[in-house]
Amino acid sequence: MKKNTVKLFVLALALGSSVAAFAQTPEQRAEIVKHYDREANMKLAAEFAEKSEASYKRALELAAVKGWPLKKQKEGYTSTLVGVTENDEPIYIQPYNDGGAGSAAFTARVNLVRTGGFFGLDLNGQDMVMGIWEPGDVRTTHTDLAGAVTVMDGSNFTTHNSDNGHATHVSGTMMGRGILNPSARGIAYEATLLSHDAQGDTSEALARATDDGLLVSNHSYGWDPEDWPEWRRGAYTAESAAWDQITMAAEYYLPVFAAGNSRVGEAKDLLISDGTSKNIVVVAATYGVSNTNPTSGSIAMSNFSSYGPTDDRRIKPDIATKGVAVLSCYSQSNSDYTSLQGTSMASPGVAGSLTLMQQHYSNLHGSFMRSATLRGLMIHTADEAGFFDGPDHRFGWGLIDTGSAVQLLTNADSGVGAIVEENILAQSATYTKNVTADDVETLKVTICWTDPVTSSLINTGTHNSTTPVLTNDLDIRVTKDGETFFPWRLSDIVETAPIKADNFVDNVEVIEIDNPTPGSVYTVTVSHKGNLQGFSSQKYSLIIDGISDVNGVSDKIVSKLGVYPNPATDVVNITLDAGLDASSSTVTLYDLQGRQVKNFGSFTGSVDVSDISSGMYVLMVDVNNGAYTESKKIVIK
Repeated sequence: MKKNTVKLFVLALALGSSVAAFAQTPEQRAEIVKHYDREANMKLAAEFAEKSEASYKRALELAAVKGWPLKKQKEGYTSTLVGVTENDEPIYIQPYNDGGAGSAAFTARVNLVRTGGFFGLDLNGQDMVMGIWEPGDVRTTHTDLAGAVTVMDGSNFTTHNSDNGHATHVSGTMMGRGILNPSARGIAYEATLLSHDAQGDTSEALARATDDGLLVSNHSYGWDPEDWPEWRRGAYTAESAAWDQITMAAEYYLPVFAAGNSRVGEAKDLLISDGTSKNIVVVAATYGVSNTNPTSGSIAMSNFSSYGPTDDRRIKPDIATKGVAVLSCYSQSNSDYTSLQGTSMASPGVAGSLTLMQQHYSNLHGSFMRSATLRGLMIHTADEAGFFDGPDHRFGWGLIDTGSAVQLLTNADSGVGAIVEENILAQSATYTKNVTADDVETLKVTICWTDPVTSSLINTGTHNSTTPVLTNDLDIRVTKDGETFFPWRLSDIVETAPIKADNFVDNVEVIEIDNPTPGSVYTVTVSHKGNLQGFSSQKYSLIIDGISDVNGVSDKIVSKLGVYPNPATDVVNITLDAGLDASSSTVTLYDLQGRQVKNFGSFTGSVDVSDISSGMYVLMVDVNNGAYTESKKIVIK
C-alpha cells in the first residue's frame, strides 16, 4: 500500500532516540488479562479441549476401521492425523515448509528498528514473550534457543526429524539469537518463546492469552491438501470460527498463520480452515527484497504460496513477507543451521515483526495495542505489491514494513502527521473526525475491528458460498466538498484490479486519497449497517496519516437517543432528537444476547420497567420501521 515514506523517515529519526526501553513485564501481562473474563474464557478453552479430544478419539477409531495411517511420510515432512471433521473426514496437519533452500529481517524492514538501525531504536524483542504451536518439537538446547524457549505442554525434543527441524527453524526465525551465525538471527532475537504441540492448539492458545497475556503467536502448519473436501476451499468453517471466538474473548491476542503451499501456477481459492478466519493474520511467502523502499514490481511472489480469496471475497491472505531461502537454526545438532522455504518460513517473520510493533507501542505508552489495532497498523503501513494498486488475493495488503509501522506509531505519539485511536461505536451511532491534509502523496485512513462469530454463517458443506460472514458491518468514508471517497475491496473477478466501493465483507477497510489538497479539511466518518450483535457496540481502531495539525483535529460521536435515569428502578425516560418522528417510533427491550425481553410498543417518552428482573439490558428505539435505530445499554436495579 502507498505510504508517505520520506516525511515519516525524518520525523521518526528525530523523535525515536528519546524513547525509554521497557516492554512486556509481568505487571503489564497482568494488566492485559485484567480485560478478559477468565471464567468464560476457561470455559470456552475447556470446550475446545473436549472437542479436540473427542475428535482425535473418533479419528483413532475410524483409522482402525478404515486403515487410515496415523502418520503419512512425505518428501521433507510428515502429515499427522489429529482428528476428524463433523462429517468424519480425516484431518491431517502438516508443516508448511516447501523443501529446498535477501534476509527475512531486511525484507520486513526490521533492520531499521533494531539496535544500530537507522531510527536509533533498540527494538530487539527485549522482555517480549511470543507463542508457537508446531507439529514437531523445538530443539530447545540449540545454541540460538537455549534458555529462551519454555515448553508448555510436555512436547519435549528427543531426536531430529523433519518436523522437529521445522519447529526449530520456525522458532529461530521468530527469536533465534544468531550466536554462531549472525545471518540466522531471528526477527525479535531478544524475546522469549512459549512452545506447544499443535494438537489442542485452540484451547491452549486461549488459555495462554487469558492467563499469561500472550500477544502474538505463530502457527506454521495446516490441513494436508490431500484430504480437503472441495467445498472447504475458501469456506468459513467451524475451525475458522474457533479462532475468531478466541480473538473475541482475548482482544489483545493476535495469532499468525501460514497461508499454505498448495498453489500450482496461478490457481486461487486455496485457503482452508484457519486460513479463512476473520480476525487472525494469514501470511503469504515472497522472495526477499534488497531495497528499503521496494517498488511493487520488485516484490516477487514465490511459486508455492497459496492464494485466496475466501468464498465471500474477503481479502486473504492478509500480508506477505520473505519465505524463500530463509536461513535459521535447525535440529540436527545444537549448532546446526539451514535454509528452508515455505509460508512456514514467512509467518514467523510476520509474528516477530508484530511483536516489535507491540514493543515500540509499549515503550511509548506503557501498555499494548488491541489486536485489531496491531492488525490494522500492519495493513495500513504495508508496501504495495502485485499487479495493481490496492489489495489482492495473492499478497493480501502487500509486503510487511515494520519500519513504517514503527514510524507511524512514533509520529502519532508525537502528534505529528498521524493518528492511532482505539474507539467504541455504539449501536446506531456515527463517529466523525475532521482532519487537514498535509502536502503528501496520499491521505490514508484505516479502520479495523475484531468481528464476532455468527453461528448461522458457519459453512457446513456448501460449495463456494458467497454469503458474507461479517457480523458487524462497520463503514468508513471520507468526504470533502461533496465528494465521497470509498475503501478498497476485491472485484468480483479477483484476478482484475480491486475497486473502491462499499465494503460489506472485510473487517478492515482502507481509504487511500491520492494527491489530497494540502490544507484542505477532509471529514472521516465511521458508522455501521443494520444492527450490531446484541444491539450493543463494536470496538474498532482508527489509523490516519498524511495529515497536518493533529492537535487541531475535531471529532464527535453523534447520538440521537437519550435515556435516564440509568440505572433505573421503575421508569426509564427516553428523549429523541427533534429531527426524528417520535410518533412513528417503537421501543423494545433486549437482553445482552439479543433476545427480546419486552416490546413496549409506540414511543411515549417513558417506559415502565418495574416488572423486569434486575440486570443489564439493551433499550432500542426504532423510528419508522428501521429508517433509524439506536440503542442504549441500561441497568435495571
